[in-house]
Amino acid sequence: MISVGELGFLRALEATDLDWLYSIENDTELWHLGISKEPWSKDVLSSYISSQPGNLVRDGQLRLILEVEGMPLGAVDIYDYDPVSRKGGIGIVINQESQGKGLAKMALGSFIHYLLGTLGLNMLYAVAPADNKASIALFESLDFTSSGILQQWIWVKGEFQDAHIFQLVQS
Repeated sequence: MISVGELGFLRALEATDLDWLYSIENDTELWHLGISKEPWSKDVLSSYISSQPGNLVRDGQLRLILEVEGMPLGAVDIYDYDPVSRKGGIGIVINQESQGKGLAKMALGSFIHYLLGTLGLNMLYAVAPADNKASIALFESLDFTSSGILQQWIWVKGEFQDAHIFQLVQS
């Protein structure tokens, strides 16, 4: 487990997370943020949980759950992991009712410390929709720098939207 200050911790997926994961993966309002655009069954997600904790080198990705007072409130991910270049993309999702309380910054900060410090990654990147001011502010507050605009990058509600690409390079 990875401590998130006095708040809680980041941990591997557990069988008890099935209903929470099912609700997140099947929330159509979040589909534009990831690659998957179709519903997931509980059977498929249960299999996914069973195979966790994933192996970052083998799977190229890892998802950890933010647990606070015994409840899953969010998840952090690293994906597109490249062990040779020591880089990967990161993302975060926080339950809607828990947003706006600083949880994302604390959880992502702990995850970044783990990825750069413990695992020795050199660079992390993140993609944020151009209209998602909260995500843009989050990555900027964690010392990510904007590396540009990805034009017409995200398909949302029948139209393409631009996205910002951010990078955090180990100094």
